[in-house]
Amino acid sequence: MSAELVTRDGNDSARGGACYHAPVHCGECQADLPDAARFCLSCGARVERAAPDATIDPLREALTKAIGFQYQIERLLGRGGMGAVYLAHELALDRDVAIKVLPPEQAGASDVRERFRREARTAARLSHQHIVPLYTFGEVSGLVYFVMGYVKGESLASRLERQGPLDSEAARTLIAGVADALAYAHRLGVVHRDIKPDNVLIDAESGAPLLTDFGIAKATITDAQQTTAQLTTAGQLVGTPHYMSPEQAMGQPDVGPASDLYSLGVVAYEIVSGVRPFAGQNPMDVLTQRLTRDPKPLTSVAPDVAPDLAQVIMRCLQRDPANRWPDARSLREALMPSEEEPEFSPPVRVLQTVTTVVLPLTVLAIVHVRLFAALNPDFTSADRLTAALISLGASLPLLALVMVVRLRAEGRTLGAIARKAVEQPSWWRAWYPRSLRRRGDVWDRLPREARQYRAVKGLLLTYAWAAFVPIYFMSTWVHRFATLRLLLFAGMVIGLVLMFRLRRRAVTAMQAKAGGPLPDAAALLNTPTWRTSVWRRTPTGTTVAGPSAKR
Repeated sequence: MSAELVTRDGNDSARGGACYHAPVHCGECQADLPDAARFCLSCGARVERAAPDATIDPLREALTKAIGFQYQIERLLGRGGMGAVYLAHELALDRDVAIKVLPPEQAGASDVRERFRREARTAARLSHQHIVPLYTFGEVSGLVYFVMGYVKGESLASRLERQGPLDSEAARTLIAGVADALAYAHRLGVVHRDIKPDNVLIDAESGAPLLTDFGIAKATITDAQQTTAQLTTAGQLVGTPHYMSPEQAMGQPDVGPASDLYSLGVVAYEIVSGVRPFAGQNPMDVLTQRLTRDPKPLTSVAPDVAPDLAQVIMRCLQRDPANRWPDARSLREALMPSEEEPEFSPPVRVLQTVTTVVLPLTVLAIVHVRLFAALNPDFTSADRLTAALISLGASLPLLALVMVVRLRAEGRTLGAIARKAVEQPSWWRAWYPRSLRRRGDVWDRLPREARQYRAVKGLLLTYAWAAFVPIYFMSTWVHRFATLRLLLFAGMVIGLVLMFRLRRRAVTAMQAKAGGPLPDAAALLNTPTWRTSVWRRTPTGTTVAGPSAKR
């Protein structure tokens, strides 16, 4: 609720608040009159009443009167079932905050008041980069409120309404961020129970998702155990129907972390396809569907979605909680594996080393030896060296075949093995075909200048070791082709000059995206684009573009 929701409300006017009555005075003698007076009690003149001012917000005025010495209330951000949220400026610390306030007429109900307090207590325990922080809680003049971080941006619901479905990589990053937040909350015993696009905020600068609104969260903390039993009873539906898990739909009071994973799966399904997994004439129809049938396969609804991402999402949507991901951390790892992917077993490493390193270098070495032998007939060892290289090259397919057999024994398909054999190597820093990149790779979201620098650097290194060094050495050895040596040297110098110019531009671009100095910007230029633990880190994460729409 702390994002910019004005576009969804249409304006900042109060809706659903208490009526406001301006003081009544006689237009003739200026005598004070009761609110309901139709004639002046002093002079008998008819009382003319002005039309009510629809822009007046009595709750905002009450809040300003109560805490205006600490906060300057700017405007209404949004209203919900548990109060209103205002943008404010904290005077002492000179920062923007969001203040969620429970109106007096709601605060009078003990169960509503306790639920509001519980939301504050729950949120106060959570400190995570993907969770909106809570700063303080207060009760004054009949108002109950808490102050939380202000997220300058929009909700995921607004983003989807404005841009439509996200592409697979942008969706993967966003879902992984929310899964990170859930993994943290679940470790502390907090189950959100209301995961939906409205409760995921997108930071305008970094594009990072932040989870908010723990109003109906279930916290297993000591001081909330008794109130939990009072506020949630069997058979009571708690949550949003379109995003409820089957166990929530049945009114079970003891829903656990698996319920949040199901709800996140519904959100993820909508993110990549633009539609929810279940649609009905009314909320009860939707709830009935998820209890009796499985959703349509995601690949049939959104053919462009990455197959592995579709599988991850569909596992979240299993009706039986035991068939979903075991926890949010496992889900996050499936979306964006940290550092080395767990499925990179020794046979995979050996196979990939053979296909992407040893075999190409062996072929290149044979070509260079034969070229050197053609330029220098006195090189008598050429045939023996060539034979040795050919023998090595002939043994490589046999080694690769052994690894394939081992991987097949593990249950992998030939297609999956072939893809792993040519997948992006861990040492590669330049462009790589999209279909062969590692999961979570941020290449397409790097600043254009950074991609240009990496591409030129990759081409220059390839040129240096595949052509410049060996051919320059050979032409020098045989004392021939002076012009060729000059051209090769000139090409190397031009490439180096271009690379360093692009490097300066890339560092400047990354610092601009980070919104200020970025001490490790130069190091980031050489960081693998698949190393998700680095690219998620603040402020590094701001150097890559936020989630984008499908094109």
